Amino acid sequence: MNPNIQNGIAITGALGNLGWKLLCHLAEHSAAPRLVGLDLRDAEPGRLEQLQTISEIHADPPQIDLITCDLSNWHDQRWRTVINEVSAVVHFAAKNPYPEASWNDATVSIDMTNNISQASADSPTLSRFVFATSNHVMGRYKDANLKPGELHTHLEAGVGTLWYTGQEHMDSTIYAMAKFAGERQCKTVSQKSDTTFVCTRIGWCQPGKNLPATLSAAGTPTQQSDPDPALEQTNRWFRDMWLSNRDFLHLFERALLADASPWPEKCIVVNGMSNNTNMPWDLSHTHQYLNYTPKDNVYK
Repeated sequence: MNPNIQNGIAITGALGNLGWKLLCHLAEHSAAPRLVGLDLRDAEPGRLEQLQTISEIHADPPQIDLITCDLSNWHDQRWRTVINEVSAVVHFAAKNPYPEASWNDATVSIDMTNNISQASADSPTLSRFVFATSNHVMGRYKDANLKPGELHTHLEAGVGTLWYTGQEHMDSTIYAMAKFAGERQCKTVSQKSDTTFVCTRIGWCQPGKNLPATLSAAGTPTQQSDPDPALEQTNRWFRDMWLSNRDFLHLFERALLADASPWPEKCIVVNGMSNNTNMPWDLSHTHQYLNYTPKDNVYK
């Protein structure tokens, strides 16, 4: 069995949009012997039963636990114990997972990422940490007229997207700053640990079916957009960053399982979008380091 998952996988923010999609997928397909969902909220009735039903399709179903805990509290032993037992963590949890997060939201999100990345680096069992960062870390490139594939992760950060939905002016700088700080924290703690870190700057993976038809200049499911031709450039920007459900699951599977020996450092940063025609986002390192091969295309 891959050593990155031999003791199990923990997913933070497990009851949210992305965490739940991945947890359900792993319950059916992963070879990990244990899956642990960590979330600040108590699981609604039936969540664990849903996971157990899904896992029954599995030839060798994993043990599944849902644990309520507070990642912003370093002394909360509920999550600290789990980190010292599993082989991998996928970190989705954020105080506010949407671009309009406040400074208070960002402060708590940074605390959570600092705590769990530090604990993961110190864990006697953990070998892989996957951090769901965001394309908004490079949002200032939105109006730079980049050519296809020019938006590499080695470019200078452009933290925060500025855009107009047709109804409201939006600025994701505060939200993106917390993600960028998380990337830097992962890089720092990787220097003192055998744990390897993958920071995936994921695109727009909407709740539910996540169809291309529901993408728009709104840029987030919490906002509305007008069908205004003047918003075409903004529409294109957000469509180009689409990450389909299928590609999202493939991306995080590869982030968990990929061999780190060819990586240039123990902490890598990669883009995570679908295979969208002529998008500015470069996926060459995502393929090179993770063997990520997206199947979907927002324009097809």
